[in-house]
Amino acid sequence: MRRLQGLAIVLVSLSALSVQAAPPPAPLAYLSSMVQDPKQGDKTLAVLRGTEDKALVPVFEAMTRSGDKKRRLFGVVALVELAGKDAATVLIERINTDTAMAVRAESLGRLLEQKVLTPEQIAGAMTIPDENIQCLAARALVAKGKADQALPVLARLAASSDGPTATLAQTCLLGLGHRQYEAPVAKAMRDDATTPLLLGALLRQAERQKPTAVLPLALHVAASPHRPINLRVQAYKVAAEVSSLGAATLRDAIGSSKQDALRVRLLKVLSSRDDAGPHVKKLASEPGAVGALARFELAREAGGPAASAAVTAALAQEHPVVIAYVLDRAGEDLAARGKACDFYTPGLLTLIAGVNPRPRQMQKEHFLAAGAAAKLVELGTPAALAGLKKLLSGKVTAVTRTVAAGLLRSQSAAACELVRPLLSSPYEELSADAALALGHFGDSAARPRLADILVNRQRHAPALAVLASWYLLKIDGKTQPAALHLAKLVK
Repeated sequence: MRRLQGLAIVLVSLSALSVQAAPPPAPLAYLSSMVQDPKQGDKTLAVLRGTEDKALVPVFEAMTRSGDKKRRLFGVVALVELAGKDAATVLIERINTDTAMAVRAESLGRLLEQKVLTPEQIAGAMTIPDENIQCLAARALVAKGKADQALPVLARLAASSDGPTATLAQTCLLGLGHRQYEAPVAKAMRDDATTPLLLGALLRQAERQKPTAVLPLALHVAASPHRPINLRVQAYKVAAEVSSLGAATLRDAIGSSKQDALRVRLLKVLSSRDDAGPHVKKLASEPGAVGALARFELAREAGGPAASAAVTAALAQEHPVVIAYVLDRAGEDLAARGKACDFYTPGLLTLIAGVNPRPRQMQKEHFLAAGAAAKLVELGTPAALAGLKKLLSGKVTAVTRTVAAGLLRSQSAAACELVRPLLSSPYEELSADAALALGHFGDSAARPRLADILVNRQRHAPALAVLASWYLLKIDGKTQPAALHLAKLVK
């Protein structure tokens, strides 16, 4: 969950010094003052967004109508995250009325992602006097099979003085068979000055339409060592989609590369294809990270002891990219198969227990292990929960704090029973983490610790006091009226 991001592993006190506590403010009064504070307002709203509480929808809807463009952009993104397709009415209002074209474009892009606009509504967006929006709408019409309506606009935009707009329109037209645009598209994709952002957009367009002319261009980007790895992986994916060789394109790229991070990411793309089977089997005979992950991919479908052994063997590579790969697959399998994914449990518990217990500061290994703890509590099997409980009951080390941080990520109520004993921990950061995890579910056991945080707010990071205030309101069942009140304060 995004609640952990920005809060990190702990939300520690800023000072261990004893201070005279100020009179405790009411939670809503404190939040109101923070939202209206010129220096803290945006930070406060960002922290509230991280709770992923749907009760906050009125606050972010109000942000979409703020007098500040950056706040409106923030509001559009946050509102879609919380409300999903229910945000459509507000976003359509932004498309039709906002004075900032960037906000209109963001709203249109989010609605297209949600697939809630009709072809008629998309066509209407092509009349907005902004080439970026027109290009976005025209390409969306092509994706909906309405190329005839988009062609006049695309042809005009292909001659635009704005380079990115022209190149995107040209790539879309090339995908429709207009070969006269092959040269300018090739020039843009081969140009080292073309930004990764634009190259990524061109590759996504090519992936949707699959024009064969982009094959050598995608391979050029893929083979460019100075390009970001994620962009090169995207380019290889496009090449595999366009090429008649399909998955073999990815297998050959894995075989020829000496960069583990690239090879592992390419394996993820390869193993997600329907024609991957024989190629993954061939890679499974390799030593090292790719071989271990290929064997994991072959075993995970059936589950059971073989899959459990494959998970443990892959994680034993101790490579952050490999661990992230397994955690990503675990999330996918959990969503699709639920408790049948208990084969992940031994390996993930071993991963968590093996992190450095006494680091000077938390490292990447701890953040990845926190992700593993979140997966285990969401899995919720007796073995997974018992393993986490055992890790929490030992001597307090970075392992304990890592598990607590993982429970903060979890959306499962099972986290409550695991963290409840930590409320009485003498370690302030652990008791605070426990209170936040319980407060997220409105558990009244968190009230005393949350109230203490608010009373002694001078000793804590502002984010912690903001969360404590919101969760106190949640425990009292007052979040909906509180959100309506806060929405009125957003300017």
